[in-house]
Amino acid sequence: MASHQRSPSRDDNPRPKKRVPTYIVRKAETRALKKEVQTLQKQLAALQDAKDDASVTLVAANNQKLREHLRAQELAIASTSAMIFNHLSSQPDNPIKTHIHLPKQWAGRRETLVNMKDDKFRQCFAYLSARSRNLDLTKKHFASDQYEDASGNLIWQPFDVTHFRGVKSLRQVYDALVFFMFNLEISVSETLGDITVREDYDSVDNGAYISNHRFVSNHEFVTSEVNTVSFAQYFEGPNPFHSSSCAMLATDAVDEDDLHPYNSQEFIRRDVSAAVLLTEERPKRNSSDWSQEESQDEDEEEEERVVVMRRVAFMKIHNPKFEAPENALSDMSERITQWPKVMIQTIQDIIDAQMQ
Repeated sequence: MASHQRSPSRDDNPRPKKRVPTYIVRKAETRALKKEVQTLQKQLAALQDAKDDASVTLVAANNQKLREHLRAQELAIASTSAMIFNHLSSQPDNPIKTHIHLPKQWAGRRETLVNMKDDKFRQCFAYLSARSRNLDLTKKHFASDQYEDASGNLIWQPFDVTHFRGVKSLRQVYDALVFFMFNLEISVSETLGDITVREDYDSVDNGAYISNHRFVSNHEFVTSEVNTVSFAQYFEGPNPFHSSSCAMLATDAVDEDDLHPYNSQEFIRRDVSAAVLLTEERPKRNSSDWSQEESQDEDEEEEERVVVMRRVAFMKIHNPKFEAPENALSDMSERITQWPKVMIQTIQDIIDAQMQ
C-alpha cells in the first residue's frame, strides 16, 4: 500500500515570537515601580498621619494635664489667700504699729518721740525690706487689701513701689516728701475738698524731722480726727539700713494723748501707720536713647537716675460711737484711699517745678 506524505504547512511550523524591545520592558518596569512607589508613599503618608495624630493627641493630653495641674495650684493659692484674708479680717495685724502714750507736758512728749525714733525706723525698714524682698524694684507694683474687721472697723492696707525718673537727686525727692508731710492738710484740702485743720508739735533731732500732728477733717457727712507722730530722716552714704544713701519716713497713730484725748462722741477716729523708704537706682541705657544734644558720645552709656519709693500703710476707720449716716464710713473710706495718690502727685509737682 502506497503511503502519501504531506508537506509541512505554516500551521505545522509556527514562526518564532517577536522579541519585545528592551526599552518597552524598561518602561513597563518603570511604570510598575512608580506605581509601587506611589502606593508606598500613600502608605507612608497614612502611617505618618496616624503618627502625627497620635503625637498631637499625646501633646494635647499632656497640655490638658498641665493646665489642670496649674489650675489646681491656682485654686490652692486662692484658698490660702482666702484663709489669710479671713485671718486678717478677724484678727487685724499691724506689723509697724507701736503703742504710743503722750503725756501732757511738752518736755515729756518730746522725750517720748525722740526715744522711739530709731526703733520706728528699724521697725519700718525691716517690714518694707521683707515685703519687697522678691520684687523687681525696677518695675512698679501695687497691692491693696480692704475689708471690715470683726468690730465693724474699716481697714485699708495698700502697698506700692513707685518710681521718680530723671530727678536731680534722692535728696530732692526726700525734701519734696517732707514738704508734703508737713503741709498735708493743704494738699488734702485742695485736692479732696475736705477741710482739714492741723494742730502739731515739730522738732528736729540730729537731722531727723519729728512731728506730732492732729488733724480734724470735715467730710460731707461727718467729722474725723487723726492723731499721729511722724519721723523723717535722710541717711547719707553707707548707713545701717542701706549700702548707699537712703531716706525714710515713719508714721504711727497715737493710742493715748493726755493733752488731746480722742473725742469719740463727736468725731470718727482714724488711725494711720505708714512707712516710706527711698533708694536710688541707676539703670544703664544706651546714649542713643538720648537726643544728640544730651549725648556726648554715641557709644557712651548714660545712666538715668531713678528714685524708688517703697511705701506701705495700715489705715483704720473706727466704727463710730454715735449715730452716723449709713454711707458715712464708705464715703470717708473712698476719700482716704485717694491720699496716696495725692502724695505722689504733690511730690511730682514739686520736682517738676524745680526742674523747669
